Amino acid sequence: MIDPITQDIMKLYLEHQGLPQELSPTDQQAFLETESERIAERIDNMKIVMEQQVLQRYMRDNGQPPPYMEKVGMINQAWAQATDFVINEEIYGQLPPEMEAYPPDQESPEAEAERDQARIQVHKSDPERWRNPLNCADPDKEADRLTDQLWKGRPVQFLYYAAHLIAARIEDNEPYPTSQNHPLYPSFTSQLDERVAEHAATGK
Repeated sequence: MIDPITQDIMKLYLEHQGLPQELSPTDQQAFLETESERIAERIDNMKIVMEQQVLQRYMRDNGQPPPYMEKVGMINQAWAQATDFVINEEIYGQLPPEMEAYPPDQESPEAEAERDQARIQVHKSDPERWRNPLNCADPDKEADRLTDQLWKGRPVQFLYYAAHLIAARIEDNEPYPTSQNHPLYPSFTSQLDERVAEHAATGK
């Protein structure tokens, strides 16, 4: 289970959002406990991802597994970062400004980079990740070049999504348009127009 302080923060958020009024106090408590379990499961899954990342990085950089005590320290640090990531995304990131009584600590650039990489890794298998580019790695030169070639003159917001869409398709080894005459060009353009309109309407 998540620690009591985190449960209190989540309760504040859920109460602000509004618990279903038809639920009895007992059912409301059950709802809060279910949400706690869901977040705890996300933390456990993220721990696995970040533990694998840090150990693979060490092996790649050093050519051998870390010594036992160093390995334990690396795993503990990865687990702490996983916990912070999920709690910040699930709870702190959802609180309105007037409720930010427990803001996350100021992070070092290295910790922020680790958090960004963890988020990208979590969404890597999502083919729709381009719709929220914060969940994507930065497009490479090939994706940028092709975007400019296909949609030259389009607004910056359109090109921003387009570069991430092309990059995601390249990463996933999925087909993508290579010219304006390509069969996929109309459908890709339509998807991008739809996403830009959605952003304009919702700000998200």
